[in-house]
Amino acid sequence: MYLFRSGANFYERGIGVFDHVIINGVIVTANWRGRANIAIKNGRIVAISSAPLFRDAAETYDVSGKIVIPALVDGHVHLRDPGFTGKEDFFTGTCAAAAGGYGTVIAQPNTDPPVTDEYGVEKLISIGKSRSVVDFSLSAQVTPENLDRLAPLKEAGVISFDAASCDVPDQWILREGSDLWRLFQDAAGLGVPVAFYATDSSMVKSMAESLQRERRIDPLAWSDSRPPVAEAAEIARISRIAAVTGVELLFRQVSTTESLDIIKAMRSLSPRPNISVEVNPHHLFLDRNDLARLGPFGKMAPPLRDRETVRGIWQNLHDGFIDLIGGDHAPHTKSEKNAGRENIWESPSGVPTLETALPLMLNVAHRGEICIEQVVRLMSEGPARWLGLYPFKGTIAVGSDADIVILDLKTSWEIRGEQMKGKCKWTPFEGTKVTGRVENTMIRGKWVFGQDGILVEPGFGQFVSAPARRRR
Repeated sequence: MYLFRSGANFYERGIGVFDHVIINGVIVTANWRGRANIAIKNGRIVAISSAPLFRDAAETYDVSGKIVIPALVDGHVHLRDPGFTGKEDFFTGTCAAAAGGYGTVIAQPNTDPPVTDEYGVEKLISIGKSRSVVDFSLSAQVTPENLDRLAPLKEAGVISFDAASCDVPDQWILREGSDLWRLFQDAAGLGVPVAFYATDSSMVKSMAESLQRERRIDPLAWSDSRPPVAEAAEIARISRIAAVTGVELLFRQVSTTESLDIIKAMRSLSPRPNISVEVNPHHLFLDRNDLARLGPFGKMAPPLRDRETVRGIWQNLHDGFIDLIGGDHAPHTKSEKNAGRENIWESPSGVPTLETALPLMLNVAHRGEICIEQVVRLMSEGPARWLGLYPFKGTIAVGSDADIVILDLKTSWEIRGEQMKGKCKWTPFEGTKVTGRVENTMIRGKWVFGQDGILVEPGFGQFVSAPARRRR
């Protein structure tokens, strides 16, 4: 991080008057904290200094008493657009992202049409360019049918590949070891990372059928159909194949300590570990007791685990083993979720997360159980590095995009679904009291969210691609 020391230097370097200066804030990145001023020109950070930069600025924003962090990056967001816009769309979803402190989101491919070919990529990019209020990219779904089309998908603009062995349409499931080997080898050659949702679908199918024969329709039946062994066994198989290919693999939605232990073992076998771990906010803040209480509104895949498992995941997070928090923002309407009120199998799985993930983490920081630097590592820098967007995204440094969030760590408030920007207007965290909130979000030098709500028009968000691949 380079610190200019005097305003005169800016003119000597040809920068001239800044577009914006953010003064008197405490800047926090994943590995640095300090009181400084930030100068912005043409959407980029051009100086970070303790000098009084406001004399060289067209606009000055005083954030005394506030924390300044890089805008969050979420590589796991279901915007439901196109095809399912009754649940969410690119505009409402990215408004929720801006309100939640996110500057960049990666749209997931389970749309209609799905992002499985170049047509799906082009259509989703077009929608995003016309509707998004934050920067965005997208992931393509890899299936047995499109394994020979990975290079065209990359050329069309995808930033990552997604694959799954459960809880997707049956024709998308990658079961065969030969398909996994081919995916990982080809993705490694293309320099595109792979995010994998790993659960043994045959075990889930057998257990779900057994529970349904027993006429289990209660919420915990959903959890019982997907026991920890179904996730851990599949992660063991997939991680061993990935370890010898060199692919940059992220296990999505890891929800059990058994899985984490297996990944640790696999990492220890490689001179350059290539396996990363994502956890979701709901697996950090909810457990099986909450599933029983919430019913269908607590249903997601993988399911909520017991309290001991939640404590184990937190311990791994504190130890630095978890690489990033991906939201898995997966909204459904209230009526869709309520369909499972009497029979849990009738409800779709998934919960909205974009507007609650950061406040929940800030509340933990308020209690002294985590530091803001860790939050930034998990929610800004970590995702940006894995996606190849760092250091343009995910940090506050000279040359980076001016993607900045102002945090008020003193205000306490209650999470209320009806007040959210997202379309579904509910949350499993309804009524939860938290301390710490997003005050403003800036993207590329433009305030996109503040006290007056969303401050830009649809289409302000830009499509981004990965300029460089992250290497450990």
